[in-house]
Amino acid sequence: MFKQFTRNAMAIAVGAGMLGSANAFVVNDTFSGNWGEGGGASRGLIIDILENSPAAGDFAPGVLVQWFTYRDGEPVWLLSDVPAIDPNSNSAELTFFEFSGGTFGPPGIGSPSNVVWGSATLTFNSCGNAVLDYDGIDGAGTIDTFSNITGQQCVVDEVFSSCPDFAVDSGIPGACIIGGTPITTDITLTNETTWLIQGQFVVADGGSVTIEPNTELVGGTLGDTDTFVVQQGGKVFAEGTAANPIVMRGPLAQGRGEWGGLVINGFAPINGCAEGVDPCTAQGEGNSGTYGGNDPHDNSGVLRYVVVANAGILFNEENELNGIAFQGVGDGTTVEYVQVHLNSDDGVEFFGGTVNAKYLVLTGIGDDSLDWTQGWQGRVQYLVAKQYTDDGDQGIEGDNNGDANDSLPRALPVLANMTFVGNDNTDIGWLIREGTGVNIANSIATGFGDACLDIDQQSTFDNEENLAMVNSIVGNCGSSFDDEPGDPFVVSDWFLGQAGNLDTDPLLDNYAPTSASPALNIGDVPFTDAFFDNVDFAGAIRSADTDWTQGWTVGLDRDAP
Repeated sequence: MFKQFTRNAMAIAVGAGMLGSANAFVVNDTFSGNWGEGGGASRGLIIDILENSPAAGDFAPGVLVQWFTYRDGEPVWLLSDVPAIDPNSNSAELTFFEFSGGTFGPPGIGSPSNVVWGSATLTFNSCGNAVLDYDGIDGAGTIDTFSNITGQQCVVDEVFSSCPDFAVDSGIPGACIIGGTPITTDITLTNETTWLIQGQFVVADGGSVTIEPNTELVGGTLGDTDTFVVQQGGKVFAEGTAANPIVMRGPLAQGRGEWGGLVINGFAPINGCAEGVDPCTAQGEGNSGTYGGNDPHDNSGVLRYVVVANAGILFNEENELNGIAFQGVGDGTTVEYVQVHLNSDDGVEFFGGTVNAKYLVLTGIGDDSLDWTQGWQGRVQYLVAKQYTDDGDQGIEGDNNGDANDSLPRALPVLANMTFVGNDNTDIGWLIREGTGVNIANSIATGFGDACLDIDQQSTFDNEENLAMVNSIVGNCGSSFDDEPGDPFVVSDWFLGQAGNLDTDPLLDNYAPTSASPALNIGDVPFTDAFFDNVDFAGAIRSADTDWTQGWTVGLDRDAP
């Protein structure tokens, strides 16, 4: 699904003006379908793009091709092996096998036999054009007229021509460099182009960037500063679909810390300023800008069906970027169906603000999956967090303010239908500390090495009236609770004394509840706010059959990078 660009190769290409062989768009499952040869030939291909093929990485699919053609007026049935699609050229090197003795149709009917027919290269030029260069029993040649007659969801309908004025030609066809000069007007990042973030790509006050579905942005080809930053007053409209998510990733798309990440700055309230300072503002890590203000309904745009992968550049031990940092972002901003995958630092961190989110996926995070501080007062429903066996810290690390635990406005998020799956190497499922409030319902924490639930710091205990958890399950951690002598109240008693809570095995299959899970029918989400669905199960999904993560996320099917 992705093109891989190494820093060295990109530096050579850009510095020397060398041309590569890259096609610009992302090949995904929407390219599957019936590809007719055209011209009334009654021949064609059935192409299956296999995004979960063993040959594929997170973002590079395999491909299976059936070729229906004729020899001397008789049908010939050819079936390929399943190679990976080369992420630079959007082509695949195929070996075709000729089948006989069966039915002209799906493989395996009528006990057919097969012999090696020959080889071919299949190249995708757009949703509407593919080329097959072949050499086999019946000769060699090129067919350049294949078109997808069934791919109605495929959205890459243009062919790359050139880079727009706000970008720089990278020297590689189909790839344009963005970054450096802040964007102050309205621009669009189109899906026939691979956008290489070099330095800070800044959307400034008054500017906006619209990102088409099935667009990829690649950071990390220049250096450690490659980051996507939306400043106060800027807007991003990244609206993918389940079939065509927008992806922001590193050049290799293999590990953590390959580029900076996404930072959005808003005008919503934060805490931490000295008394009398109005509005309260702060500076983001990694020189990511000013945030904070007095507008809780500030609107920074839309993130929908977006995957941010391989981010989290470490500047120093105290300065590391999150996958997505929401810094003083207001609740006028829409955030739903968003994944952060393989981030070095936290997955998503809310620095104050009031922004809400639905349908979040956090996988293989190197530090905390969900983090908040500086008085965040947003809402979240439906979240899956799965930590890997090689690295990870807390599932939740919730703070009010680490320097001033009682700073106002106090952090008080309202959260429902979350599933946090840890591993022996990870620490605490839900760490609630440093004066934060929180209201959690219908959620699960399991598998963490230290404890499922811990409450720390005197100010947090003193703020008990702003702490609540109901209809939730903790279990199968090193211990369910970190009950420490001297705490103002016993955490286990506090949790189990609230309605619907259980200390037990949630009986999950990966992150989905089994049919015997106590998460089912545990009680309705009690929040009356219209933001929430009042479902009666704990965790992010009711069952594997109703899994909203399917089709647009990566990494949930494994436990390591």
